[in-house]
Amino acid sequence: MNAKQIFPAIFFCFLFTSAFAQYDVVRETERMMSFGSRPCFRLEFANTDAGVVESVWKDFAKKNFNAKLKKSKGEWAATKLRSAFMGDNPFAIYSTIEKDGNKTALNVWVDAGTYFLNRRDNRSRTDEMMSSLQQCYFDIRREAIGKELRSEEEKLKDMENRQKKLVRDNESLRKDIENWKSKIQKAEQDIINNEQNQESNIVDQEAQRRLIDEVRRRLENVENEGGK
Repeated sequence: MNAKQIFPAIFFCFLFTSAFAQYDVVRETERMMSFGSRPCFRLEFANTDAGVVESVWKDFAKKNFNAKLKKSKGEWAATKLRSAFMGDNPFAIYSTIEKDGNKTALNVWVDAGTYFLNRRDNRSRTDEMMSSLQQCYFDIRREAIGKELRSEEEKLKDMENRQKKLVRDNESLRKDIENWKSKIQKAEQDIINNEQNQESNIVDQEAQRRLIDEVRRRLENVENEGGK
């Protein structure tokens, strides 16, 4: 095989693998439900809250199958439905949501009346249903990732608010330091003035003591004042 033949072959394999990998998010299997073990479609989600799966799936079923899902005996169900992909025959949808550790699974059964939809009994309708559920898978993943994004954005917002508070605290502390510096500088000058006043007061005290001694001597010599 020459180079011209190899490249198209590789490209085709890549497209086939990508398409299969995307389509594989919806698996055909058989699970127990209220009517026993029946063919169903299973979608699995890692690290996805069951509430997100439930909310998106209910909205998706309403928009795409006009199904108002109601919960009964652990199943979300809607009966007497009509949709173009199922022809003129009414059908019913049953579904459950399972939570196992960090994995959440959505199981969907389509009751076509005489059989539960599967590839062996009706390949074209099964492919169409799987294609539709693939879109539901992407909607759930988008909502789950969007919820995660909003959570991370909230964390960033909290960090930004904390940063603003830290900046305000820093500015307040710096102002406190400036105020303290000013008070310290004033206190240092007050100490100098106080020490100078102490020295001056000591001199004044000595002068006052001499004056008192002089007055005391005069008091003791009152009787001799007249003879002078």
